[in-house]
This record gives sequence, structure tokens and C-alpha cells, in this order.
Amino acid sequence: MDRESKVITETPRTVPIRPEVAMYAAFARLNYKPWYAISEFVDNAVQSALSNMDALRAADQNFRLNVEIDIDENHIEIRDNAAGISVRDYARAFLPASPPPDTKGLSEFGLGMKAAASWFASQWSVRTTALGENVEREITFDIPTIVASNRDRLDAIERSAHASDHYTVLSLANLHVHPRGRTVGRIKDHLRSIYRVFLRDRLLELRVNGESLSYESPPILHAPHHATPDGSPVEWRKDFDLDLGDGHRVRGWAAILARASVTNAGFSIFRRRRLIQGSYGEGYRPETVFGKPNKFVYQRLIGELEVEGFAVSHTKDGIQWEDWEDDILTWIKDKLDSEPLPLLDQAANYRARAAIDRDAIGEATRDLRNAITQHLPPIVDRQLNTPPDESPLDAQLPPPPADATSLRTEQVRLNLEHSHRKWIVDMELLTHGTVDSWYELAEHETTGDTTRIQIRVNLGHPFMVRFVSPDGDELVPFTRLAAALAIAEITAREQGVRQAGTLRINLNQILRSALSGPVQHQEIKHGS
Repeated sequence: MDRESKVITETPRTVPIRPEVAMYAAFARLNYKPWYAISEFVDNAVQSALSNMDALRAADQNFRLNVEIDIDENHIEIRDNAAGISVRDYARAFLPASPPPDTKGLSEFGLGMKAAASWFASQWSVRTTALGENVEREITFDIPTIVASNRDRLDAIERSAHASDHYTVLSLANLHVHPRGRTVGRIKDHLRSIYRVFLRDRLLELRVNGESLSYESPPILHAPHHATPDGSPVEWRKDFDLDLGDGHRVRGWAAILARASVTNAGFSIFRRRRLIQGSYGEGYRPETVFGKPNKFVYQRLIGELEVEGFAVSHTKDGIQWEDWEDDILTWIKDKLDSEPLPLLDQAANYRARAAIDRDAIGEATRDLRNAITQHLPPIVDRQLNTPPDESPLDAQLPPPPADATSLRTEQVRLNLEHSHRKWIVDMELLTHGTVDSWYELAEHETTGDTTRIQIRVNLGHPFMVRFVSPDGDELVPFTRLAAALAIAEITAREQGVRQAGTLRINLNQILRSALSGPVQHQEIKHGS
């Protein structure tokens, strides 16, 4: 894709854009998510490769589609080595709502690239050369200028190129949407989920900011039936195929996760091998099959469904089931819970703790032993030489740091009676990397018989960053533990323990300084 070496001549090619030009400005108001918008560009590349695979492999028998995406706060570029946009398709490719001749692939509405590019940026350009053509064409859409000047056509610049070249480069500038931080990570997670079939088949090599994306299916439960825990273990996975007639079909598989996960659980629905609904962390979990969110099935059931004969939304993030959805879900539910492998029954009643094996236990104990041996002694020495804390609890927690990210405050009314008092617990979760404490505690009475406790848990504490994933799947036990420690400290004070706060202070120090970082996993002999 060496642009400078191929520039020989420049001539204009005209692309009519009226009366559709007004649509480009309207695209900025679409309800896209960044990963679905970027998927439109990848779709075009994948479909171009599929439609021209014979010619591409005739030119290179080892051809594999490569799509590279570079994202920063002010610019996005997408490059591919697909077949390029040919001269016969060029004008149509840039007209909104102008579908391709073949709408049975991933490009069917004639909206995707134009809508997604205009949603992302007020200025975007496409540079492309098609396999077998000796011309590179570049066209630039400056949306505000086009709308203000009421232009009815754009001139593309044509340059000489080698007939063996084939690529498309899409550049987005003056962004409306600025992907940054965790959003870029989520884009990667969604893209590897959306294109998992093409990644598995090795048709597609997909890179984002230099990182090659791959998809790893979460492990499937291999265990006995919950009612016969001493029985032979089996893999809890089941295939199904429902032919509804008239070209409508749903087929796929469902399984139970080896480890419950709200992020991974749920169905992923594919059409034409491309995921449409149920991407990373957004699994399709209809209540008919999965039950309520607080049930085990909701956290443990996973599956992939390939649908045929159903339309999709124009943003390709939802299936249009017509009147079929309820009947399909009822059939799937009955199929999944049928003998001899009743998945829903197992998902609801199996307790994963029974599957913890000796290797996992050994790894956990070795990690703890190494962490304590390597980091704890100087902290313990310092704590033993520090006077114990005998100060009473503050009536209010201090204000959080100004640069802390306050996530939410949860108020839980506990039906506890202690010395004829009721308890209210206010739990505040915030993110701050430099606050020393994992959790803080304050106590004050709101009425004569009610005790209010304030607990603040710092999600930015190194201990939380290391052991809680960004999506917060493992957060519940940590917040429960903080509440238990806080209440235990207050009840200890009620029992006359004057130095109860020392435990909290020492715990916060140990978590930050000894148990948050990595350790060198070395074998330590017993008795040493």
C-alpha cells in the first residue's frame, strides 16, 4: 500500500451525491455503539474477500484477509487487503441506501460504511484500488462543507496503480466520537466476539492498534449430574436444529459454563456467520430460557445460534424475529432440558465448588505462601512497632478525593437487632488509584434506635485492580466482605474492644503493600 510510489497521474471521477447528501449529516444522530460502527467497515472487507475469493486466491494461493484498525482520540484508520472497490461499483458504493446487486452477504442495505463513517466523523476519505484494475481512487467527504455548499457531486482523484494491487484505506478525521481508554478495549472485545467464526476459520486476520485479535471460547462444564455427584463426568453441551419451513431455520448449540460468568453467559446469535446479537458482555438471555437474573441459569448457560431467513436491523445489532420468537424460545427450552442431558436442570442445581480440584487448591496456596514470604515481613515488623489505634469511629467519612470517580452508592437496610437497635448500611463504591485504604468506615446514629454505617470501597485499590475484572463479575464477594469487616469492627467496639480499628488499618496496609502485586512463584519447602 505504498502510496507515493504509485502516483503517476491525477484525473477526476465524478460521484453524484444529491439529493442524498442531506442523509450524510443525519447519520451523525444514529444510535450506534463504536464497536458496531467499526463492524460496518470490517463487514465490507469480509464481504469483498468472500465475493472475490477465487480471483484473490488465483493471484495469491495463500491469500488471507487482513484488516488493520488504528484508533486514537482524533483519528481512525481502517486498512484491508480485500478486492477493493471496482469501477463498476464505485458510484453506488458512496450513495446512501443504494444496496449492492447481491444482498445475500454481509453488505445488504447500502448504508453501512457511509452511515458509520459519518456517525464517527465530519470528514472521512476512502482510498482504494480493485484487483485487476490499474487505478487507485480517492474520495473525501467533508460533511459540513458539502451540506453548507449544497454540492450535488464529488470528484474522486484517480492515480495509476499496479493491476495486482488490491486494498481499501478508510480514514476518519474531525471525530464526533472519540474512543479512548476502556472504550478501545471494549471495541477489541466486541470485534473478536462479532467475527469469531471468521477468526476461527482463519479467513480473517484482525488487528486493532497492532494487537492481533483472537477468540477463545470459555471452558464448558465437564462434571457428573448434580443428583449423582459420584457419577461419571460428561460434557454439558448439546446441539440442536429447528427447521421452521419457508426458509426459516435456527440451529446451534448450548452448554453450561465451567465457571459462572455474567459476562460470558447468554446466547450469541449469528446470521451469515457474523454475530448480530449477544456480543461480549451483552448475551441474549430471554427469560423463557434463562429465567431471572438472580438465577444460576442466567449466569451459566451459553450458546451460539445461527439463524436463516430472518432479517436484521439496519445497524446489524438485532434480529427481526417477526412472530417466531416465543415459539422458538419455547422449543429451545424444551430441547435443552430434555434427557439424557438436561442442561437447564444442571445449570440451576449444579454447584461449581465441587469442581475445584487439588491442582487449583495447590496453586492458590502456593500463590498465598509466596506473597506472604516475599512481601509481608517488613510490614508486620512496622505494624508491631506502631501504637494501636484507639480512636473512635468518625461520624462521617471524609469527602472522596476530587479526582476520584464515584460510581454509585448502595443503601441496604439490614434487619438486624443489636442492643435493640436497627442497622442501615450505606455502601459507596469509587475508583481512585492513590487512596491507601481498600475500605473505610464511619458510624453515626440517625435516630435513637437506628445505627447508620458508611462504608467506602475503593475499586481503584491495587488489590481490586488485580483480582476484579473491569466488568465487575467478581465484585459481589468483595463488597460483602467489606460489609462483614465493618460490622464486625463495630460489634467488637460494642463489646469493649478499644483497639478494634487497628485491624482495619493493618488490613488496608497489608492488602496494598503485600497482597496486591505479583509474586515470584517458587517452591518453598515445608519447615523453611
